[in-house]
Amino acid sequence: MVEEKKRSMDPATFFLIAGLIIGILYCIFIPYGAGFDEERHLVRIYYMSQNRFLPTFPNRQIHEDVSDLSYQRRPIQTPAFDMFTREKLSRRFSTFDKLRYGQKTQSLYSPIIFLPQALIGRVLWWKYDFPILPTIILQRIAGMLIYIAGGYTAIRMVPYGKWVFMALALSPATMYQASTLNADGFTTAVSFAFIGWVLAVYAKEGSGVPPRSIWGLVALSVLLGLAKPGAIILLPLLLIILRHPFRSKKWMFLLGAGVFLSILANVGWAALATPGSVYSAGGVQSISRQSSLLITDTGEFLKLLLQGMVLTFPSQVQGWMAAYGYWAGRVPEPVYFFTGIFLVAAFLAEPHSVKFPAKTRIFLAGLFLFCSIAIYAVAFAANYGTGGILALAKHGRYYIPFAPLFFLGCTGLFIVRENVQRQARFIALGSFLLVLGYYSFGIYTTYYTYCGYDAYAGGKCYLPLYKNLEKEDAPEVSIHEGALVSQTFTNQCGELEEVQVFVSTVPEGSTGSLRFSLLDENRRVLAGQDVPIQEIIPEDYLGLPVSIPPETENAVYAIQLESVNLPSTQEIIVLATRSDYYPGQLSQNGIAGRSDLIIHYTCTGP
Repeated sequence: MVEEKKRSMDPATFFLIAGLIIGILYCIFIPYGAGFDEERHLVRIYYMSQNRFLPTFPNRQIHEDVSDLSYQRRPIQTPAFDMFTREKLSRRFSTFDKLRYGQKTQSLYSPIIFLPQALIGRVLWWKYDFPILPTIILQRIAGMLIYIAGGYTAIRMVPYGKWVFMALALSPATMYQASTLNADGFTTAVSFAFIGWVLAVYAKEGSGVPPRSIWGLVALSVLLGLAKPGAIILLPLLLIILRHPFRSKKWMFLLGAGVFLSILANVGWAALATPGSVYSAGGVQSISRQSSLLITDTGEFLKLLLQGMVLTFPSQVQGWMAAYGYWAGRVPEPVYFFTGIFLVAAFLAEPHSVKFPAKTRIFLAGLFLFCSIAIYAVAFAANYGTGGILALAKHGRYYIPFAPLFFLGCTGLFIVRENVQRQARFIALGSFLLVLGYYSFGIYTTYYTYCGYDAYAGGKCYLPLYKNLEKEDAPEVSIHEGALVSQTFTNQCGELEEVQVFVSTVPEGSTGSLRFSLLDENRRVLAGQDVPIQEIIPEDYLGLPVSIPPETENAVYAIQLESVNLPSTQEIIVLATRSDYYPGQLSQNGIAGRSDLIIHYTCTGP
């Protein structure tokens, strides 16, 4: 079925070496909390390390360090170099009175997924009182090793398309997910290994299905059931080997038992873990409530589902190729371009001529389509009643475990000349290095600079970059007759070009003005403007253009706001943060406050 030509570099070995080097570096340098839902999963690992395996902790409290150390919990985007300071690297869980609040973890997955990390936590945290962040790095590396093992097994086992599989396994989004604490790395590892193993069995049709292969399929099937809930929709892939000769019926029954156990584990664990979660009765995403909505409004649901798929398709493809946690920062555009080249070159580098029947290829592509639609529909249904129907716009990582089905369905349709294959391999490796370079540079600019990638690509620096800011019910600051509001800030970039303040409401029909000034640290006015009230747009930022070369590094400036000719019964409302968000001081008539004005300042980048 597969005709192999002269072998060159082994893609499985390349994946093993490159994956380990890149993965371990990412495990160290991606800040804890920067991964999707990483903090929630650490809560789960925290309790599992204390032998509490069910994710139902409504009355328990979470150690405050779980939140305090999380990069995502920072109010604004700031360089993560402080994660490597002695103070943070030495923090421990040993101060048991630092329990903050009760929390229901939304990390409801099977404990098998987090068992290695929990064992590491049990030994290091509770036996040796090891610091938190170094332990998290080791837990990440443990998860990465599981992913590398699954990916290596898949590429080694798959009978063709090894170059394509390697490209998919080393894609930026896949490596990012595998480098942080979540259920995706485990799920992707098991899914990749399952796909590779099934296709390896299928390719050996003439020799039948040996018992060793059956045991492998049973084990991987059960692991699919213990991975994220959606992983079991890969089980229909087993249908392509049912016509293969088995040594006896008992081996077919054994395979069937593995499938049954997989489904049982998946459904059974969901029944155990769901009570008390957001999916239980009374939860914001209650299964009963969402199901009722879908039944009573099926037509509208299907309409919105289709619209959501179409509208979010480009964003989901981008998210499948490359993203950073919570979409912080921006992935450099060359990452997407060179990832495409990497995949195309991997297709051409394939040294096999694969003579799979057309119906098998159609089945692989069709199963990929089914899995993708099913995953999207389930996630869409969970958000349908809450109004978050476009919340999946960038969740391309959900399709990573199934992507090889589509690409392997297309791989090997033809074979190019050996010299073209050789050139394609060089192009694949070159494009991979470019993807790695640009994506890693994006990690640096996103998590270790103030300005982010845009400023390094020739754009402006727009600070502060708020992360956890809610304008609804934000504290209000009144600017009325006789009120003087001042907000200092530290310039973290280059030449100032504009400062902005968020204005919530203004009095209607007023003939007064807002005096908007920028002062230096010696209270000298650097720029100012009296803005008529009727020209101010409520619920928006009001800007003051300036042109100030940086005098010193981290120079301190002050935004000053006061009313001009405003009647005593009227006031202008600007919004503030709930706490101290950035280096600066809010004061009203000289009295210092405990929060900051919601501002932005624009400056030249590095």
